[in-house]
Amino acid sequence: MTEPAPSLIAGFLRCARRHPSANALWVDERMYDYAELLARAAGIAGTLRREAPAGPLRCALLVERSVTAYAAVLGTLLAGMTYVPLNARFPMQRNLRMLELSSAAALVVDQRCLDAARELLQAHASPLLVLMPDSDSLPAWAAGACQHTYILKTQMAPSGAPELAPPAGAPVYILFTSGSTGLPKGVAVSHANASAYVASIIARYQPEPNDRFTQFFDFTFDLSVHDIFVCLGAGACLYCVPARAIMMPLKFVQEHELTFWFSVPALAATLKRYNVMRPGILPSLKWSLFCGEALPTSLVQDWQRAAPHSTIDNLYGPTEATIACTVYRYQAGDARIDALPVVPIGLPLPGQETIILDERHEPVAEGAVGELYLGGSQLALGYWDNEELTEQRFLDLEFPGKRAPRWYRSGDLARVDAQAGLLYCGRIDKQVKIRGYRVEMQEVEALIRRLGGSDLVAVVPWPIAADGSVQGLLAFGWGFTVASAEILRGCTLHLPAYMVPQDVIGLQKMPFNSNGKIDYPALQRMARDGVAEAA
Repeated sequence: MTEPAPSLIAGFLRCARRHPSANALWVDERMYDYAELLARAAGIAGTLRREAPAGPLRCALLVERSVTAYAAVLGTLLAGMTYVPLNARFPMQRNLRMLELSSAAALVVDQRCLDAARELLQAHASPLLVLMPDSDSLPAWAAGACQHTYILKTQMAPSGAPELAPPAGAPVYILFTSGSTGLPKGVAVSHANASAYVASIIARYQPEPNDRFTQFFDFTFDLSVHDIFVCLGAGACLYCVPARAIMMPLKFVQEHELTFWFSVPALAATLKRYNVMRPGILPSLKWSLFCGEALPTSLVQDWQRAAPHSTIDNLYGPTEATIACTVYRYQAGDARIDALPVVPIGLPLPGQETIILDERHEPVAEGAVGELYLGGSQLALGYWDNEELTEQRFLDLEFPGKRAPRWYRSGDLARVDAQAGLLYCGRIDKQVKIRGYRVEMQEVEALIRRLGGSDLVAVVPWPIAADGSVQGLLAFGWGFTVASAEILRGCTLHLPAYMVPQDVIGLQKMPFNSNGKIDYPALQRMARDGVAEAA
């Protein structure tokens, strides 16, 4: 008999039933126990089951840092549906595209996102089931979006005993990342993928019910999956850091005596730049986990002094390999590691595999740099409704001594160090990380071509910090038909803030290399030297 597919929410349900009165979630200055959080999730699940058509469905979430936001994630899974996170801070056109690409049948909107929902629902022609668990009355703008069915607070299903619907092979979530074609691409992750990751992390760190986790990430960032399901799957308490404290969270961590920290390195770097990361300032932390971008060794040294009782792990992995698939444990005082520019990314988590290949898909020589390929139980299903791209990035390959039959080509350069494991050596393409978010510069170029009426467009990372981290983008073009200010205005309407170039520079002549291609290194030098000649 075939084993039923694992459900990512199973750990939370188990803890809620065993310890219903234990603290589960701190958000908006209030603590919710497991029973309260489960009741809210069950109400959303019951409503989705009652109102949504039968079959494997997607439910989009336009929610932000509220108890309804977390209940929506859990309730969608409890109903056996796939959740698709949107982001109220993204331009409406981007959210609309994500909603359309996912073919979502339902949308959950919390009180904070009602304004963002107005434009989105008026623009989305296909009828949606719209749940508004926080709203007592229909907003006036709904008259202009009457193609949708609205369910208000008083119309929600009662939060009775929850019944877990089987996943039925559907993705657990679809996360949209930056795409090189100018459109976001959706990564479809299965319950089995995510459950394998959560099980590995819980086994590695052994969180207990009295542990208290940070929660910094938006739901459109897959590191939020770690926060929610590792914490709630272990019976611990998740602390949603208030928006006012996101960039300066030290006092919050101190007041609540949090024990698990998980963030992108950029947040720690911000604290360091403001000179607030003093020795011993974070005594309660037991674990400090970093992921999402390269972790500078100079930064981790300062963090170790700030959190002296904390063990520091550097996690690595793209969304396509489910949150993180390798890990390196930093040891203070290791002169060999401290001499490196960034902390190693280490060794694979249990059940995961890595291999470094050349352009012919052959393993590179020992210690040589090549492209990092990832395999194992966390490898995503592929790109949602995009077989061509899935076939390009997920390859069926076999290697002696490796069990994985399918591999994801990460686009990251790496080499193997005999002692430290994998060393990260940069990107093989033009993809960069800005504030922890993955950005493909080709997507920004595609938009600027359209907005500027020119095919000769190039985007380069700029400025670049001393530790090598990318702080923003700079765009160049030759032959624009509209003013640079108009192009920038258009970028703000279609791109998240972290993808909007700091400037768009019209050139009198585009530099080309000997192959007749745009000379990106020359543009990077122009950005560095500040000698770009505007048209």
